[in-house]
Amino acid sequence: MQKKSLLLLLIATVICLILASCKQGEQVQNNGVAEKAALQALPKEMIDKMYAEVDYIDYLWHDLPFSLSQEEKESINTNISFISDQAMEVIPASCKPIGRKVYNIKGNTYLTADVYFTPSCQFYVFLDGEKPIYASKMTAQGVTFYTQVIQSQSQKGTQ
Repeated sequence: MQKKSLLLLLIATVICLILASCKQGEQVQNNGVAEKAALQALPKEMIDKMYAEVDYIDYLWHDLPFSLSQEEKESINTNISFISDQAMEVIPASCKPIGRKVYNIKGNTYLTADVYFTPSCQFYVFLDGEKPIYASKMTAQGVTFYTQVIQSQSQKGTQ
């Protein structure tokens, strides 16, 4: 009888652990607004590798009528510096990415990030396939960069 109780307890524990792990990454309710679960900031080791090895950045905008890529090392490293070491603790469901940023090393994709840039949403969500794995706030320099790029391209479009 004691073995049967121990076995049932073990099975119940395993089921609870499985259910708990399935909830990671799900949306949570907070004051009636659906939000994605918090992610950690992009690790320093990955950022260091990007500074050392990324040789091409490509942007894929969702609704903006221009393209952007960078292949000069100084510009690439400046662009990498737009990634804050602070995590984006909560990703509001109301925030939508304006585009995707692809970091390449020697012709291969090293990392992909969704770029969130609106007045209330200024951060990156780094992906493994389509699954969010890290979320980092955008630095003030990054905000300035995106503002200038979007404004200059908008002005070109109205001329």
